[in-house]
Amino acid sequence: MTDTTPDKNATEEQLDLGLKIVGAFVATGLGFVAGLITAFYAPLRVPGSTAYLPVSLVLALGGNPLLSWFAYSTTGHRLAALLPAVPWCAVWFVAASRTTEGDLIITGDNWVGLVTLLAGPIAFAVGVLVPARRALRAAPPAG
Repeated sequence: MTDTTPDKNATEEQLDLGLKIVGAFVATGLGFVAGLITAFYAPLRVPGSTAYLPVSLVLALGGNPLLSWFAYSTTGHRLAALLPAVPWCAVWFVAASRTTEGDLIITGDNWVGLVTLLAGPIAFAVGVLVPARRALRAAPPAG
């Protein structure tokens, strides 16, 4: 009976590693999708008005820390919480860059896009730093 226990533990470890890898890919993909959704909602306006709706900003402030938490909780590594931030920022960099035809998603007169471009990475940082501070507070003092 003791011969099957190491195999079972090895299988569980392989399954755990596989789930962590899948979780990292899912978190990265969700970061990309969230970046696309927030970028394309940035120019959203109130119908019949010139006022912008801050849907993109609300999604970034609420969703980005959740994406960081998801990446951390699925992988168990604090630095993995940055995985969704990389594609999110890449999408926003492309959305704020002009194409060869002159097209631009995030324009300079769109306050929602500009504030989201600033607040989105900060929201990811909050999603990384809050669990790190909690872990430091929970750890017993050395010495």
